[in-house]
Amino acid sequence: MPTGTEFIRALEHHRARTLASRCPEPEPLSDQLVVSWIHHDNMLEGRLFRPEEILDALGDEDGTMDRYLHPLMEEIRRYRDAIRLVWDVAHEGDEAVSLDNLKAIHRCLTPRSKDRGGLYRQTSPVHRDYYQAICTADKVPYHLRKLFEFIRAECDEACDPISFAADVHHRLMHIYPFRRNPGTTARLFTNLLLLSRGYPPALITSHARQEYYNALASPDCGELTRIFRSSVGVFLNGGGLSLVRA
Repeated sequence: MPTGTEFIRALEHHRARTLASRCPEPEPLSDQLVVSWIHHDNMLEGRLFRPEEILDALGDEDGTMDRYLHPLMEEIRRYRDAIRLVWDVAHEGDEAVSLDNLKAIHRCLTPRSKDRGGLYRQTSPVHRDYYQAICTADKVPYHLRKLFEFIRAECDEACDPISFAADVHHRLMHIYPFRRNPGTTARLFTNLLLLSRGYPPALITSHARQEYYNALASPDCGELTRIFRSSVGVFLNGGGLSLVRA
């Protein structure tokens, strides 16, 4: 993977090519990318969706399965729909990175009313999948407002967009806006930020799970930047989204 100025040069070359070839309608996502994205991102949460299960869900094969597998298929498709949402709205450019779309991603992943899709958490949970420090529940609206002010003011001036995205993700996970699916929502939103500017997504593989958790617990985004750079480097080296494999 290129490092330093070479990495930034490769990143900006990718961005220039992406924006120059951007069509009025977003290109469809490949099944290979969707399968890989669903598999690895959910493995970060400790949820194993096997590639063959994901392919069954994408193919709407529920009718050939036992009924007890139907909720699994629905859960996988919800995540597919959230990816599609991110992919499609990113095509709108800078305006796609909004609080409304953050909430829309969460609602897509968390459709049941009892899970408060798109609504902020009301407590500061003790037993969590993540163990970084989080703000108190009453501070969530304030910190989200400051985060979006930061994005609007600094994003397009950032010398290193991957470090900036890692910083946004680090801050968003400290805010921890939602009780259910906070990590998956935050990663999808961070990739919306990158894709909206023409950059590749940072798809963290399951092998980096512990490193990712440790990076979130760090006081700054340095380690998370390294993980993001490695993930984005897959796309820069391969020259396309299809090279991310489950």
